[in-house]
Amino acid sequence: MRLVLLAAALAGCAGAQIGLPAGARGPADISQASVSKNLLYVTDVGTDSVYVYTYPSGKLIDTLTGFKSPVRDCSDSAGNVYVTNTESEQVLEFPHAGKVPVATFNDPGYLPWDCSADPTSDALAVTAYGKSGSNTGSVAIFTGRSGLVKLYHARGVQAYLFCAYDNQGNLFVDGLDFSYNFVLIELRKGARKFQRVTLHQHFGSWGGLQWDGRYLAIGDGTTAIYDFAIAGMNSKRVRAVPLKGSVDVAQFWLDGAKVIAPDGPNGAKHDVGLWKYPQGGNPTNVIGKGLFRNPSSATVSTVP
Repeated sequence: MRLVLLAAALAGCAGAQIGLPAGARGPADISQASVSKNLLYVTDVGTDSVYVYTYPSGKLIDTLTGFKSPVRDCSDSAGNVYVTNTESEQVLEFPHAGKVPVATFNDPGYLPWDCSADPTSDALAVTAYGKSGSNTGSVAIFTGRSGLVKLYHARGVQAYLFCAYDNQGNLFVDGLDFSYNFVLIELRKGARKFQRVTLHQHFGSWGGLQWDGRYLAIGDGTTAIYDFAIAGMNSKRVRAVPLKGSVDVAQFWLDGAKVIAPDGPNGAKHDVGLWKYPQGGNPTNVIGKGLFRNPSSATVSTVP
């Protein structure tokens, strides 16, 4: 039901005009010193802002504003950052340390939810929630800056939530069927349709997806991540990663031996924790205390 209520709230602003974020005006770069550093981007759907930190030190260096529900963000190997400007039905691309979007990916009729960049091509996958009466969503695949290539739907799937490419260009998406049961689907590279992946584990809440180089990491939407080995359309859980001290982790980002996870909303801590991966345990660092209202996503932009 949490998904339905949030979608209804977003749909109420469906008439918003598409435009560049107000924070995009001004200097083209956050700072010259930041261009040569890795950066952490944290979206806050509660303040309609994206906060930019040095990484891994966690020093706040800028805030991008003017978004309309920046629900998620992701990044590619070139350091570009993609922000789902959800209520404007679009995804904005920012270069590393840039304040001005260099591309806009429009997804009319849908509310973009999550994104993932294909490491084997210039494709960008975007999951989205539907605005129609059925609320049935979609997965959009964009190629470079040329526009929408195709909308995908999978049989029996209503909501398409989180997505992640593996290192071979296979796309994984988790979501909900029409009875609100958690499902995992995969679009094999070059395939025309999604197929269901069998999960021998119950997920009571919806959580993010990340590929760690070997396993598919799936969040439980609260306090843990589970790594699965994928073999065809089957999976096997190989380990659990406890995020001690967290309350409500939906999205997370893997950066080598670190996992970065915003904690909020729904009574959570409204900060961003860093944990060792895959050990988990207690956080090694916490940033943003007292700053965030509803931190909803994080990604690392590496120096191009």
